[in-house]
Amino acid sequence: MWQTLESLYASKSGSNKLYLLKKFVELKYKDETPFTEHLSEFQGRRDQLSAACINFDDDVLGLFLLITLPDSWETFWVSMISVAPNGIVPLQIAKTSTLNEEMRRKAQGISSQSEVLVTKNRGRS
Repeated sequence: MWQTLESLYASKSGSNKLYLLKKFVELKYKDETPFTEHLSEFQGRRDQLSAACINFDDDVLGLFLLITLPDSWETFWVSMISVAPNGIVPLQIAKTSTLNEEMRRKAQGISSQSEVLVTKNRGRS
């Protein structure tokens, strides 16, 4: 029975791999949700890819996590890449730094919309 379920839902066919990869790449963080939920979704999709024999280096996964962040986080991820040796951001560092940034933003009451408005207003002055 387990083999039947696995063949139906955990297929390692090309089309299934493409579907899983597409879902992984399209994942985007929404500011109004806790980042821990986003990390769970990220990890779940990563696990699905791994089950389909698609694996990425830890450094690539760190960059994938950073590109899931919205434009309002651009300053954060640019600074992360800038200070990283050779632009390499291991997944664990990306996770920890992003969680810390989320806590900092919550403590300061920064939302994605207010940050975008401040950035736009600075450009106009």
